[in-house]
Amino acid sequence: MDRAKLIEEIVRLQMVSHRVARYKPDVWLNLDLTICQLKSLFFIEAEGTTNAKKLANALGVTPPDVTRIVDRLVKEGLVSRRENPEDRRMLILQVAGKGRDLLASLRENKMIHLSHILSCLSTEELVTLDEGLTALIRAAEVQRGEKPREYLGSSRTGDCV
Repeated sequence: MDRAKLIEEIVRLQMVSHRVARYKPDVWLNLDLTICQLKSLFFIEAEGTTNAKKLANALGVTPPDVTRIVDRLVKEGLVSRRENPEDRRMLILQVAGKGRDLLASLRENKMIHLSHILSCLSTEELVTLDEGLTALIRAAEVQRGEKPREYLGSSRTGDCV
């Protein structure tokens, strides 16, 4: 198989893997958040701290819309807001403890599901997957202009249970 066809097949398999390996949406369906609120939570977490203007730009919404979104997130204890000491008119937004716990729970749910799927693979298949994913991550880092990091890789001990 030539290189272009191989790349095309890998992309196709990656798309199929998302469909086949998807997990039960129970955790997501039980969230009492709108999509905009959830996007906001993820954005604020990714930024570390941000302000309403940056959040509005990221979401493509108006400042009054962001105010309503943030008010709800603050009311739920998911986000904190405080005055910016350098500009008291601007509020600093940050994910609060309950928000961090929620995001960690969503990620943990995904990790548990993926671990169950991976437990069905042989040690040899896991080693091959580990090497392939490590190569993919390194290639992405190089493409973004980053220095590739060293990765620990899998433990490579024992068979899957």
